Amino acid sequence: MKQEHFIQAAERRLRVHQLGHINANTPTLVFLHGAIDCIEMWRDFPEQVHQSTGLAVIVYDRWGHGQSEPLKAFREGDTRAEEADKPLLDVFKHFDLTNVILVGHSYGGVISLIAASLHKNIIRGVVSLVPQMLVHPLCVAGAEAAKESFETGGLRKKLLKFHGDGLDNLFYDWINRVHSKEFEAEDCSSYLQQIACPVLQIYGESDEFGYKPNLELSKRNIINNLTINVIPAAGHYVHLEAQDDVTDAISTFSLSL
Repeated sequence: MKQEHFIQAAERRLRVHQLGHINANTPTLVFLHGAIDCIEMWRDFPEQVHQSTGLAVIVYDRWGHGQSEPLKAFREGDTRAEEADKPLLDVFKHFDLTNVILVGHSYGGVISLIAASLHKNIIRGVVSLVPQMLVHPLCVAGAEAAKESFETGGLRKKLLKFHGDGLDNLFYDWINRVHSKEFEAEDCSSYLQQIACPVLQIYGESDEFGYKPNLELSKRNIINNLTINVIPAAGHYVHLEAQDDVTDAISTFSLSL
């Protein structure tokens, strides 16, 4: 059973898909997509995780993405902590969620980790897929390659069907942030050190944005309950390139909490 909702979160209109019936006695999985992604770009992954775990799933278009309210202008600096706070808390409140496992990819993977440090009484566990906490040379190179493809290749046409007229603001908002000094200066270590719940991080060994600096940062700062899974022959979209392996890992992790 899939339901679509349009809700208000941090005074912005967000589109949400709900899979399954929310039960206060079991966790709900809340999905947070990446920097230029949306609900549709998860493909059937949320449904597969829902079927594998038997748990309800909430997946939403973050502000500026997909069919949620578009960005009117570029944002300044690092917005990850901002998105991890009131917008996410308002999603929890709307669905009366008090027992949550976050599943975040890339930019959303970082938001999920920060959120675990902010909402300790709600978040029971975090699955963070290739979180990009650090701006490092491979990260910048990956963003520049995406920019070139957007401007001279087929990326803009591919993304336009998902994000519509808000695409250019969304894309360059992300590119500007990669080159922001404020963004570069925040390595998220202070948030990681405050995480109390179990964390599963899954990386693709062939991630074109580079995973090792983020893996080492996590090892240094998440002191307890950190599980790391590096999947060979998978890249930045590890959950699509090795979908069965990632689904199995999430299911095992979620049902153990």
